[in-house]
Amino acid sequence: MFAPRFAVVCLALAAVAGCGREPAARAPEPDAGYFALADRLVARLAVLWDERLQRYDPGTGATTSQINADLLLVHAAAARAGHRGPARQDARARAAARHLTGPQIFRRGRARPGWYAGPDNRSLHPVFQAEVAEGLAAAYRARRALRLDAGTVRRIRAQLARVVTSEAWRWPALLINQFNWNATLLAADATVNGTEGRLARDLRRHISRFAARRGENFGAGLRFRYDPRWPASHVNFDSAEYANIVLGFARSYGQARAAGMARPRQLGLLRDWVKRVVSGSWTHAGYLNWDTGLGFLRWHQRKKVGLAQAALLGIAAEPELQPSPRWGRWAKWLLDCGLREYDALVRRHDRIPAPLAYGVRAVREPRRMAYLTAARYAANAIRAYEAGLGRARAERPPALYAFDPDTGRLAVTTPAYNTAIVPVNHGAQPYGGLELARLFDAHGEPAANVGGTGRNAFGLHVGALDTQYGARRSGPSPLKLIGAPRGRRVHAGPFRSLRVRGSVAAGGLRATTAYRFTPAAIEARWRVTGRGGRATVTFPSWGRKARVLAVLRDGRRVPLRGTLDLDRVRALEIHSARAGYTVTPRGAGRARLVRTRREASQPYPGPTLRIDLGPAPARFGARIEPAAGNATMRG
Repeated sequence: MFAPRFAVVCLALAAVAGCGREPAARAPEPDAGYFALADRLVARLAVLWDERLQRYDPGTGATTSQINADLLLVHAAAARAGHRGPARQDARARAAARHLTGPQIFRRGRARPGWYAGPDNRSLHPVFQAEVAEGLAAAYRARRALRLDAGTVRRIRAQLARVVTSEAWRWPALLINQFNWNATLLAADATVNGTEGRLARDLRRHISRFAARRGENFGAGLRFRYDPRWPASHVNFDSAEYANIVLGFARSYGQARAAGMARPRQLGLLRDWVKRVVSGSWTHAGYLNWDTGLGFLRWHQRKKVGLAQAALLGIAAEPELQPSPRWGRWAKWLLDCGLREYDALVRRHDRIPAPLAYGVRAVREPRRMAYLTAARYAANAIRAYEAGLGRARAERPPALYAFDPDTGRLAVTTPAYNTAIVPVNHGAQPYGGLELARLFDAHGEPAANVGGTGRNAFGLHVGALDTQYGARRSGPSPLKLIGAPRGRRVHAGPFRSLRVRGSVAAGGLRATTAYRFTPAAIEARWRVTGRGGRATVTFPSWGRKARVLAVLRDGRRVPLRGTLDLDRVRALEIHSARAGYTVTPRGAGRARLVRTRREASQPYPGPTLRIDLGPAPARFGARIEPAAGNATMRG
């Protein structure tokens, strides 16, 4: 019903099958595609190189170590591969390795040695340790191609050995449940110092402990708990970003198995977790399907997506962790689409994108975090190359869903759209209820909203009763899964038809919402019983210039102005900034547009389509069909 207004940017990434609605499979392309992406991002980041300081300098207070480590990894791999292009920077690689092992960065303390976040940022968080350790290990592997001096080589070996055996890192040391950092350090030390036995022994210990504490680390449906020490905390609603970060241990799994690690007894649980993570955390655009217990502190931080891609890298590269081979092909597709879409965003705006996506700014992120994001994406392209993914098959996933029975969260992604319903959010976000929490198109464009409440949200409203009610801290979920493929430990995986239903009551009224999801469209039904007030249903839009067109019974398409009786209407088209969707009404009512105001979880609202159903009791239905063919914009 919509004509495409923008062309999809097609890039030559290695083995990238098309994103969105493009063909479901394609033969692998050469490894050069991953280097092509790295070349473009390194060229953008070249402005950070400070010849006097002999390092990349993103600014005061930045996590300088991470950017230098990620780009060191890129430069080192380019040298080992004999690559010619901006990613090949041997002199900068040598200087970055000297900087990262120098006294400005490395702390020599006995109990807690490690690498600081930067010369003026003395944090020793494990994320800095892991990224630096991996960058230094990459430099060590490329020491001959880079012509690394003997002093730097000695420092790399000595510092890794000192850190991995320190009290802060040796078994059983652990930050909460994030054993992925330990896996990265162990793998880097095994690469540099030949400690394969320690890698095999300790990674198996970490996996066993994590799995043994399943009840602490996971909620129902294997949703991830960020901090198992405080089960009732809002941070434990779910965390798409940290679930993927922790599952990123998979990148070290194959190296540990080759070093002699026995096959984990808990492999079935790990494979079920892979199902939940791929189905519930990702969209077909390669972006996170993102609700998080850490709320606005983490929501839509692009740098976290770069970290979360570690899970896709590991799943795609490690057949033993895949529930079946197709999950590996799907993971590679999602990874490649994420790399492609970020690259398209950079090229379209001719600059590195803002550190927060979709204009979200409830928590400010400095510009230097955008540079870290770009460095991580460049490094992930090279990690994919080094994992052999340039020679691996990619396959577009079918429609996928994940449902968590305790909170009722339902995540849906298809080749046409992605969405979620968040009935019980532990108060972590302001949005939530029985309705679609957001609606995006195939390329990650907001078709309707990214969050939002009230007029900025989908829902039925009558008197004091709203089906999209916002924050709900506790209690059983009012949303039930009534028709879906079911699993033993997880409700997650492919689907052709998916049904949910839920009810809420207040002031003598009861409202029921029912959705049926298919790969191409969503069927919605609303019903309110009882008396008291006029019932309305709302359909939001995105962007200041968003508009709504009515397709009349005689075929004419006219802008919606004033009030229009649905008896005259065949469909209503919501044209958001760079995407949109069609509403085909099933029932009587009167349509009009209402103004909206910006809010933290819907920073760029357009006008909302409101259908007046008259006094309760009332019922209404609609077919919601996202438009096809629009390019990505998350700026």
